[in-house]
Amino acid sequence: MGTTAWVMMAHIVTLGTWSAALLILAGLYAGPPSQSERAQVHRHRIMCRYVFVMVASPAAVLAILSGSGLVYLLGASGSWLPAKLLVVALLAAYHAYCGSLLDSQGMESRRSRPRRHHPLLIAVPIVLISTILLLVLAKPDMVFEYQLAPQPAGQRHEQGTQQRQGEATLHDGLQWITQTG
Repeated sequence: MGTTAWVMMAHIVTLGTWSAALLILAGLYAGPPSQSERAQVHRHRIMCRYVFVMVASPAAVLAILSGSGLVYLLGASGSWLPAKLLVVALLAAYHAYCGSLLDSQGMESRRSRPRRHHPLLIAVPIVLISTILLLVLAKPDMVFEYQLAPQPAGQRHEQGTQQRQGEATLHDGLQWITQTG
């Protein structure tokens, strides 16, 4: 197996691990244990911290590094790549948000209790992960505004004439409607 195959394998494994850890964190945040059971609250605190610090964060770093290596090794290009990188940045922002939830729930303090968060918190990583998979596997041809090439001068004039004729026809039709109405 060549270098590219190893980097691709590492990227797939780390991206899968990162995605799974974010889904687990979302589930843990959505349904914390009851406030009355101190041992359950402590175990919940440890699970959240372990998943974030020991699983999700290293997997995120390795997935981003191996993905960058793949872009370099394969010379990846295409209009789908900026869209995919944007969605990966959103996934990284969600990862940071999970870290802020860990901090806001006071996982370091014994006195604070975890708060229940909205159960739809799990929808965000599902949508982002699905979008990344769609962009990578389908590689859709996307046109961004900055990619539109200007028309040559001769064609621009002809198109402008046709557009003005269409606008005149539309104006005449609206004028007829207002006069008869």
